Amino acid sequence: MSSQTSKQSAPKPEGLYRRMYYIRVLFAVIGGLVTGGLNIKGELGIAVGVAVYLASYVFLKSFGPFRGIPDKNKYYMTGIFSYFLLWFSTWVISINLLYPSALP
Repeated sequence: MSSQTSKQSAPKPEGLYRRMYYIRVLFAVIGGLVTGGLNIKGELGIAVGVAVYLASYVFLKSFGPFRGIPDKNKYYMTGIFSYFLLWFSTWVISINLLYPSALP
């Protein structure tokens, strides 16, 4: 057996981008549930959503397999629209389910 076959190959960037996307989706759902569960509304709710997005950026930037990504724009652009759409939807649905009497 040669040393070439025993080494693990580096993951392909497409697989890393897919993982980044799913991690960001997980952050969106958790952030939406936290924002809705704490009954945060208005600009403060949007600030929490942006803060969770920035936390996902820091997590992806510092986590092991994602450090060697050649395109640095992928750290903040991968899943950005899906994140905010999913976060907002989860926020609205959770706040309406948990606090139905607070509706105008």
